[in-house]
Amino acid sequence: MAATLSRQETERFYRIWFNLLHWVNEQLHLVPWLPADPPEGSVIPEQAMQVRDALWADDRLLKHFVTENPARLSEEDLVLVRSWQYRLSGKFFVVRALKSYTVLLTDFAPHAHAYGVLGLTDSVAETMILPLPVYIETVLLPFEDRIIYDGLLTTFNVTFGSGIRRSLQEVYRNAKEREGILTSLLPPAPANLNELHLQIAAHNEKLLKAFRKYLVQTGLSLKMVEQHTSTIQQFGSSVLVNQTPSHGLLDMTTHEVEAYLQTTGVKTAKTSFKRFVRFLEETGRMEYGQTQELRQVLK
Repeated sequence: MAATLSRQETERFYRIWFNLLHWVNEQLHLVPWLPADPPEGSVIPEQAMQVRDALWADDRLLKHFVTENPARLSEEDLVLVRSWQYRLSGKFFVVRALKSYTVLLTDFAPHAHAYGVLGLTDSVAETMILPLPVYIETVLLPFEDRIIYDGLLTTFNVTFGSGIRRSLQEVYRNAKEREGILTSLLPPAPANLNELHLQIAAHNEKLLKAFRKYLVQTGLSLKMVEQHTSTIQQFGSSVLVNQTPSHGLLDMTTHEVEAYLQTTGVKTAKTSFKRFVRFLEETGRMEYGQTQELRQVLK
């Protein structure tokens, strides 16, 4: 897979996109010239961004465009435009250039998400002037079952020291362990429960593999390493997947841990959780406030 749309898909996007921006400008009269079919390279990015910002600030414009269909788009194209209600606007860190997409990391709390984003004519990473990571602001759009951006982005001219780079690496790793790299913005179809459980188990296994390595490095015997790891794995597979909604180990709560400790017959369970929480904190996989709440339960 390429890190961009195909040429035909890119042409389709721009055909729809410029018709939409042209119509918005006709309604609001924001800039003097923004045609529905502009010659290549003729659009002034600052003017397009002005119209774009007005469009995304008012969802009624998108709905009216679909209802009126002034560009006489096909039903297939209208479905695509409707899907843009699920856009994601904000600031992102461009952190990885992969073969299939460029990875953008949200600058959102409490948990960051990693998105695999396709470029239009070039990959997102290739449009960056600065070396990665780069801090940008843009709008991500669904393109059927993939993610693109709306062709307009602002790059902040900042560079990051080793501390910030290391922190971004941890946040990126945590996002992958929690839910993987997201490649769609559309609402998920009613999930097959077995498939969901398999996804959670896969994410947990990555985390437990790192936990095993951490325990070995502390000098514990292999027997104790497997015992502590097994306790945490059992908690994830028997308790967390049966919650509503099902979730993985990185999203465990103090109430879930406390209830499990009260019912499990494993004598070393509390020690296992203490070591697991210490691992999460020391490796930056869980925020300090969360680990402190868990420590109170584990006293």
